[in-house]
Amino acid sequence: MSQIFKAVTSGSLPPSVAQSFITSPATGTAVPAAGVLTFVNGNGIVFSASGSSVTASVINDGFPWTDEADSFPAFSQNGYFCTGTLTARLPVTAGLANGATVIIYVDSASAVTVQAQADQFIQVGHEDSVVGGKTISTALGSTLTLSFRIADTTWHTISSLGTWTTT
Repeated sequence: MSQIFKAVTSGSLPPSVAQSFITSPATGTAVPAAGVLTFVNGNGIVFSASGSSVTASVINDGFPWTDEADSFPAFSQNGYFCTGTLTARLPVTAGLANGATVIIYVDSASAVTVQAQADQFIQVGHEDSVVGGKTISTALGSTLTLSFRIADTTWHTISSLGTWTTT
């Protein structure tokens, strides 16, 4: 049963009017609760409040993507279309958080090298690089999604496609 109460009043609302709606990001439903208005941040939306105003902001969880034809320093939370023979140097350990992610897409038949920093490892499947090691692909369409783990200073493969040779 829906109710609408529209009035200017200095007193409290009648008890039959819902004053609280708790939202669920998973189902998109709102459930009234006693005298409380609760907003829950979820995937793609962030709520903020100031005074009597509540703002819902839509956020984009996607990564920015760039085309790269020459060697470049990779930044976390970015994707790269690699269009030539190049080396992508992974970010330095200082300042990285658990789960920092880099995505590489090989968009040529040229050698694309992903290079770890001097204190890092790269793990592709069951193969670990040496410290400061690298992984290479020359197969068009190969992809590599790497996420950093602080505890072992390793870029772990979350997903890969194609052939990657790790040294």
